[in-house]
Amino acid sequence: MRDGILLAGGVLALLLLSSRKTAQRPSKPGSDRDWEKALLSEYFPDAPPDLVAMEGGPLDRMKKPIITAQQHMRDKTRYPYISVSADLQLRGESVPYGTRIYFGVYPDLIFRIVDTGGRFRGNTKKIRKPGYEPFDIATDYGTNWGFAGKETVYRLDRSDTLQKRQNVA
Repeated sequence: MRDGILLAGGVLALLLLSSRKTAQRPSKPGSDRDWEKALLSEYFPDAPPDLVAMEGGPLDRMKKPIITAQQHMRDKTRYPYISVSADLQLRGESVPYGTRIYFGVYPDLIFRIVDTGGRFRGNTKKIRKPGYEPFDIATDYGTNWGFAGKETVYRLDRSDTLQKRQNVA
């Protein structure tokens, strides 16, 4: 009987140790849980007609209205996040529409990747600072909210996306 108790205790100890090692294992490099460097800029969906080609216009890549930082700050119920333009391939995987993105310097704001542009992908991708992924934050034309040139860190949550959202104002 004593041998049986010792054997059971040994098995239990091994199970506990193996689960502890699994819980302490660091995430693989480049995983969405890791914080990586980002360089922010601002874009203006409400820019005058002569700047629309560069700024992209008022609709995101799914033809839904862009939500600016100002709209989100004014009415978080009606405008539940701030639109972000970015590469649609980050950390070696595609980025679904509406993926939640966290920026270290703005922990209380909700950002979602809903847009892209020529300066974010392929041969025309602009890396302004080596080692920093570029992200463009939607703001109202003629304002400066301090996003432009801000160095920070980011992480993604691909499990938190917009399946469908209603048009907002």
